[in-house]
Amino acid sequence: MHPSTDNVAHPADINAAANEPNAYKPAKPKRQESDIKSFRANEPVLYEEKTTVPSAPSRLIFIGDIHGCVEYFNKLLETVEFKQGSDQVVLVGDLVAKGPDSLGVVNKARSIGAWGTRGNHDDRVVRWGDFLQGPGKGLSESDLESLQSSGDLPYDDFEIGGDHYNIASTMPACDFAYLARFPTMIVLPAPYDEWAVAHGGIVPTKPIAQQDPDDVMTMRNIGPDGPSSKKDEGEAWFDVWAEKIGPLGGNGTSVESSSADSTGEEKEEAEDEEKEQTNRKRQTSSSLDTIQFKKVIYGHDAGRDLQIHDFTKGLDSRCVYGGKLTAFILPGEQVVSIDCGEDYTSGGGDNRRRRDMMIRRAQTLRADARKRRKERREAKRSSAGQKH
Repeated sequence: MHPSTDNVAHPADINAAANEPNAYKPAKPKRQESDIKSFRANEPVLYEEKTTVPSAPSRLIFIGDIHGCVEYFNKLLETVEFKQGSDQVVLVGDLVAKGPDSLGVVNKARSIGAWGTRGNHDDRVVRWGDFLQGPGKGLSESDLESLQSSGDLPYDDFEIGGDHYNIASTMPACDFAYLARFPTMIVLPAPYDEWAVAHGGIVPTKPIAQQDPDDVMTMRNIGPDGPSSKKDEGEAWFDVWAEKIGPLGGNGTSVESSSADSTGEEKEEAEDEEKEQTNRKRQTSSSLDTIQFKKVIYGHDAGRDLQIHDFTKGLDSRCVYGGKLTAFILPGEQVVSIDCGEDYTSGGGDNRRRRDMMIRRAQTLRADARKRRKERREAKRSSAGQKH
């Protein structure tokens, strides 16, 4: 049985009536607040296994939390004599927020081909960006403020006019896409396959594919109930890591201590066998669940400052608070820090002024990109003309 059409307005009837005075105009479809409240951004990639690293004499240069301090980012690259095309920069996350030029940091990182893991502040910017390109697209700032007042924004940590909103709403699309691709963890290939990178930390008792992205981005401690961002619950995660991972070999199995009369040759043979086992697992496993890397490079924990231990390297040395910006370099495990000098978080800052600055910065970046595209087109035309 077909439904009755008595109460259905047909297109022809509507068009005919549209010219009459006081004619009924069909309302434009409205965005449902339920769609906004229930919106969830795309989850970050949990981990990425890098398959190539620069060959010798190239270096991997890991850099701690930059937080919008592009001036010091550039200065640190100069200090370590970074060579693009030879060295590989790896960022431990939190490129953005709190500091003066988050757009500049992301643009610089993209321009040098830096790898990176997603930090908790990067994540909030990406979620904002996804929302503003999704159900929030076209909403005015006053619309968003109304949603915030009624508690109908999709995330509790969304703040209209705050740093993360300002960054997401002004960042050029190419830079946003670059930042959004950052995984929560990076696992490095040989000869650095005992190393992994995360922003907050990694739970040592879980396979990598079972890690929780939020924990990886935010943990500082591990307590009775699991990972926590609070430092007064349980132990520092890196202490738990050392307790669990220290006695383990690279393949995740216990390694017995060598006896006092073991020869150097025997030790070398044992190490070679261990490496072969790890390589075989890498070649035969479709995931990293069976691989036990031993060392983690991370950021996030500014309260504890620089933390360099046997199995973990914590690189958040409080740059945005006037501390230092730190690089950790492989091979050689060299630590290089520069002074940052200014605390950008004191006094709360002027969000409106910073937003205006971000808009101007975004306009400059887009103009520069257009100029480069124009120059490339002209170069191609010139090259084509010379061939003819």
